[in-house]
Amino acid sequence: MDIAIYVIGQLLGIVAVILGFISFQRQSPGEILIFQVITALVFSVHYFLIEAFTAMALNLVAAIQCVFYYFRDKHGSKGILEPVFFTVLVSIISVLTWEGWYSVFIMLGLVINSISLAFSDAQKIRISMFLKSPLCLLYNIFVLSGGGIIYECAVLVSSVIGTLRNRSK
Repeated sequence: MDIAIYVIGQLLGIVAVILGFISFQRQSPGEILIFQVITALVFSVHYFLIEAFTAMALNLVAAIQCVFYYFRDKHGSKGILEPVFFTVLVSIISVLTWEGWYSVFIMLGLVINSISLAFSDAQKIRISMFLKSPLCLLYNIFVLSGGGIIYECAVLVSSVIGTLRNRSK
């Protein structure tokens, strides 16, 4: 691997983290969606450059999934078919891009994410992050993704804060 490409990849991971933080500060669902999609796309390039191909492909799926669920929720439809489709898609792509035993961590994390996005309930999504983020964090540690490690740690901290702030009294 070329060191310059690797460094550029790591820098793009930091850019993706910054975009992810910006997305959570946006006011409208549309703005959040735009930043989440851009974040996933930048992370895809990051993972490509550091040769973490399972994460690269799954972030492309995450961008598509984010757009899909946004429009699905906007039209008020909630079916079981969509989360099943995305769960199967994540599983198939994970197998096709398999890098080693540690690929199972990101596969399981993003399967959980696929299911949680179907909830359309912010508190349930936050709670699901307690399963998703540690799995993705482990994968990021194995592939040495600085941006991925920072992002998943931030998601965990944010999920704890959001869960505590929004829990039922």
